[in-house]
Amino acid sequence: MRWLGVDGGGTKTTFTTFSEDMSRLATKDFPTCHIGQVGKEGMRSVLRDGIEWSMRCGGLGDTWGIGFGLAGYGNEPISRDEIESVCEDEAQGHPHVLMSDLKAGCVAALGLEDGIVVVAGTGSAALGIRGDKELRCGGWGFQIDDEGSGWWIGRRLLQAFSRESDGRTPRGALYDLLREHLGLDNDYDLIALRRTTLSGRTEVASLAPLAFEAAAAGDKEAELILHDAAAADAKMVSALVCELFPTSSEVRTSYVGGTFRGGDGAILSLLSGGLLPASCKLAAPEYGPDAGACLVLRETLRKGM
Repeated sequence: MRWLGVDGGGTKTTFTTFSEDMSRLATKDFPTCHIGQVGKEGMRSVLRDGIEWSMRCGGLGDTWGIGFGLAGYGNEPISRDEIESVCEDEAQGHPHVLMSDLKAGCVAALGLEDGIVVVAGTGSAALGIRGDKELRCGGWGFQIDDEGSGWWIGRRLLQAFSRESDGRTPRGALYDLLREHLGLDNDYDLIALRRTTLSGRTEVASLAPLAFEAAAAGDKEAELILHDAAAADAKMVSALVCELFPTSSEVRTSYVGGTFRGGDGAILSLLSGGLLPASCKLAAPEYGPDAGACLVLRETLRKGM
């Protein structure tokens, strides 16, 4: 039996084929299949293209199962029904399981064990798992919250640039880096860019690496942004610890998403430096997010034998 993991986030959709023992065989990125961004038929098209690639180039063979971990698959009933319908069709009769990208990333990071995982990529959320009980924190979307996410860091970067530009705070590396990156001849050109090429959450999130670069160069505004991002992550973890692990002496805590890779792990260093509850033991992910739903499917099929 082989496995196809689909990690559908807000920026891209990753298709990865695995052997029976979950060794990676092949992987390829496709555009986002987020139903809120590309619609039902756009989602269907991306999934179909990715599955066809996996069958043709990924070494799936004849007997395989598929694990879908998809952004947008949450509590909203209309979207849930549409996503379930599309995945049922595109699985082509093969065994499959469908869950949110948040849950897939979390079960992968924890290796199907109990604990808490913070996810901070384009968006942000956290999930706690203890036995059959799951509890989510954050994940409200960028229109409402998403503190600590790549989008949130990018937006804070733009706000800090405006302050450094007009003298409310001293100019530092952040100002120069963003000005060069966006090719600004006049700082106020940023206003027009924010309405056009920087209007989407993905585009704003793409600016986040500049915050890490500026912080490494000693920019105080950038340092504050990263500290606040880490603090937001820690608050989500704290809320889940209180609800799920109030008396535990040790809670395995892991992480998924691009913000944790920025600046040589700058946010992870802040979390390890004391922002997390004392009971939390920070641990690297066991598997990548694309493996999460496959791990659940494999376990389910084994129990059913």
